[in-house]
Amino acid sequence: MAAPSPLRNSPLCFGCGKDNEAGLQLDFQLLPDGRLETYFEPRPIHGGWEGVFHGGLMATLLDEAMLAYLYWNGMDATTASLEVRFRKPVSLGERLQVHAWSPERRGRLVRMESEARRDGELVASARAKCLVVANVNRKQERNAGE
Repeated sequence: MAAPSPLRNSPLCFGCGKDNEAGLQLDFQLLPDGRLETYFEPRPIHGGWEGVFHGGLMATLLDEAMLAYLYWNGMDATTASLEVRFRKPVSLGERLQVHAWSPERRGRLVRMESEARRDGELVASARAKCLVVANVNRKQERNAGE
């Protein structure tokens, strides 16, 4: 049996919290191919240069997708290292499709990758090493909430 996780979700989470008006308010789904997917349209509050999505928030978006992938696959984790590559600027209001997946796990360390695309064009990608702090049966958690 897995030990309880020291991490708790918050309705104010900047990435997925629905009560955080300035946050990204992301909804995630696991795809049949095993990847995680979400969509996001940056609002004016997410701007950097006039009319442009802030690069630090793009990094946050990609990081959130990778940690959500782990969460929905039964692993509570934290980011140990993050590398982001910005390829194209993104204007406010442009719809992004984001995917995350894990190419490798070694013990508690999981290598993650994510990417953001605009109309199929790659605009940013990230690689991370994440440290698993707890393994959790998410299916059991979801059933208990019903």
